[in-house]
Amino acid sequence: MNRKLRLISVALLLSALVSASAIAQQEHKWQLTEVAGNKITWSCVGEGQPMVVLVAGGGLTAHDSFGRIYHSYDGPGRLCMYDRASLGESKFSEPKTRTLEQLVDELHGVVAANAWGDAALVAHSFGGFIARAYAQKYPKEVRGILFLDVAQEDWLPRLKAKMSGSDWAIMERILAWNERTFHEDYFQAQEAVRGIKLPSGLPITVLSRGIPHTRIRLERMSYEGVDLYENEHNALQSKIAELSSNSEHRIARYSSHVFNDYDPWIVLEEIKLLIKRLPEKRNQ
Repeated sequence: MNRKLRLISVALLLSALVSASAIAQQEHKWQLTEVAGNKITWSCVGEGQPMVVLVAGGGLTAHDSFGRIYHSYDGPGRLCMYDRASLGESKFSEPKTRTLEQLVDELHGVVAANAWGDAALVAHSFGGFIARAYAQKYPKEVRGILFLDVAQEDWLPRLKAKMSGSDWAIMERILAWNERTFHEDYFQAQEAVRGIKLPSGLPITVLSRGIPHTRIRLERMSYEGVDLYENEHNALQSKIAELSSNSEHRIARYSSHVFNDYDPWIVLEEIKLLIKRLPEKRNQ
């Protein structure tokens, strides 16, 4: 490649990076809804139907899980995201660890106050537990679910059984810090979803990462532990797809765990594909 072509290539790359950064930093108008004494912030883009509601991962703001996805959405319908109490701009009146059912009821409070019912849910990571419990408790309000590299309840038990003592201690330390900081109990949530059944035939899509998620190595976990961390998660993704008889499972080949940072475009595509599979909107 000659010098002129190299300069053009660099210029195009820089332009693309600046554009991606601009999307990530876009501001949007947050609105407030009070639920159980907490002030919950939320934001929506688009209009009409279908309604799509984003459920963020554990310890992540809605913008962390979905910022580029949200700001790039061009329909159809309306896309909404919210921050759970203690995350983002949401306020927690009396910070304390909450059960999965309380997290579900918080989401329902926001949905009910703003007429977001009869929606498709898009859940990332820990948010998959919330989406599953929500669909069981409020089946008439969920038309479909897109699971983005979500957690599965057998993952931690498998890691505990197979990891060395020192590697499992790292996992316990991280989970304890997460609970103290964000007041969400992973262990309680994983047990709460055991046995949960989704409504019969509910359209779901499971999108799993194609690039290893190895940041836990920064905590000095052994290579063997990192391999278990990665491989056990991936092996259990098919179990999520088995939650419904109307499911599809695909791999995001060029994305690691936080799709928003790697390949928001595939999530946008999968939202649109799921929308095409949704049953007709129910009469209110």
